[in-house]
Amino acid sequence: MGARCAGNGYFMAPAILRGLLDPDAAETAERALDWLVMSGPMSISATMPAVVPYLLRLAADPSVPRRNELFGLVLVAAALSAPTDPDNAWDLAVSGPENDHPERALCRAAFVADAAWVRRLLADDELLASLHLDEDERVSLAQAAGLQRAKPQAARRPLLPGAGPRRLACFS
Repeated sequence: MGARCAGNGYFMAPAILRGLLDPDAAETAERALDWLVMSGPMSISATMPAVVPYLLRLAADPSVPRRNELFGLVLVAAALSAPTDPDNAWDLAVSGPENDHPERALCRAAFVADAAWVRRLLADDELLASLHLDEDERVSLAQAAGLQRAKPQAARRPLLPGAGPRRLACFS
């Protein structure tokens, strides 16, 4: 799946992103986007970093169909792009070595470049209330955008922050 996304994903992404704006096509476009930006249930594809800026803007617009689902994908991207601690066997088993996944660093860079949009999303009470966002999810997104320092690796929970079972269930 990852090779398909890395190759054709860059060409398919604009059409899929446009489809997210059409109320009649949004659900199908969102499913296609999920396939495009995820290379597996616990990993982002090489296309995700290029899509993050658009996802942030779409999730910030209350008129966008499936806004909540798109924001959920933003949360998953933030969690799955978190750096892996090379001294933590659990992190390595779940996420693999950082050097093997350059898309994670590129995704974090995309979040940092658009930190103002992340701030806007985190300040959107209507959006956050509709999703029942927990503190780990807020922290994960803020850390991905460089708005908050990461916890020391020893203090991290074994499950990816911000990617609880309800957020990742749609990708399994």
